[in-house]
Amino acid sequence: MTAPPMTYSLAPDLEVLALRTPTLPPATATNTVFVGAFVIDPATPHDAERQTLLAAVLAAKERGRPVRAIVLTHHHRDHVGAAVWLASEAGLPIWAHARTAELLTGAIVVDRALAPGDDLDGWTVLHTPGHASGHIVLHDAARGFLVVGDMVATVGTIIVDPPDGHMASYLASLAALRALGANIVIPAHGAPIIGLPEVHAHFTHYITHREAREARVLAALGESPAALPDVTRRAYPELAPFLLPLACRSALAHLEKLADEGRAVAVAGGWRRAPV
Repeated sequence: MTAPPMTYSLAPDLEVLALRTPTLPPATATNTVFVGAFVIDPATPHDAERQTLLAAVLAAKERGRPVRAIVLTHHHRDHVGAAVWLASEAGLPIWAHARTAELLTGAIVVDRALAPGDDLDGWTVLHTPGHASGHIVLHDAARGFLVVGDMVATVGTIIVDPPDGHMASYLASLAALRALGANIVIPAHGAPIIGLPEVHAHFTHYITHREAREARVLAALGESPAALPDVTRRAYPELAPFLLPLACRSALAHLEKLADEGRAVAVAGGWRRAPV
């Protein structure tokens, strides 16, 4: 028997349903978040959990707080998998960043393009590229709440996968979110992060972890070209072989950032350290 979805009620207008999705292990679920009159990232492909989701939408209406729209933080399948179904079942439009709408062309029709600064009943749209070029978060500045999608997680990790993923943008977005001084952060995977010190520490951990990884990738480069898998193995010697393909994508994101900064060079045969 499948366990019932994990739920978190953080305020009368802020509730979370953790519904099973085909996401990156060890995570097994994506948080569908009810924010005021909006439902964020409905993604489960499983019939029973879709019915739980629909029941939650209908219950919100019965409580006098009907859902007005579906909001997508970005285009990845573990964030959008139930969007078309829910839109049809509940008669809801789908809203997302214009870049997300472009990336979903042919799969999902986005009815409204959200822009940075848009006000969704007290929640402000922020554009936070890096993990995905069209990634957005929602910020309630009055209460210090952030719904952050895949900017951070409390279960698993966040992959930055080029060409849509961009490491320099991701780090800049993390720093901007940390500077907001939020006291509750709802990620897409795992439990909410509660408390100003805990939120600050979590963003800092993500930034310093990436900086440490970048240093290891740079140290793995020599004067002679090395293929991406070889650079990755040198940078992550503890890596289990089955994780090499994912690690190569992360290493590539770091290498592209290093190249933009003039510290690495892509050449025939792979990558090498830039001449001093």
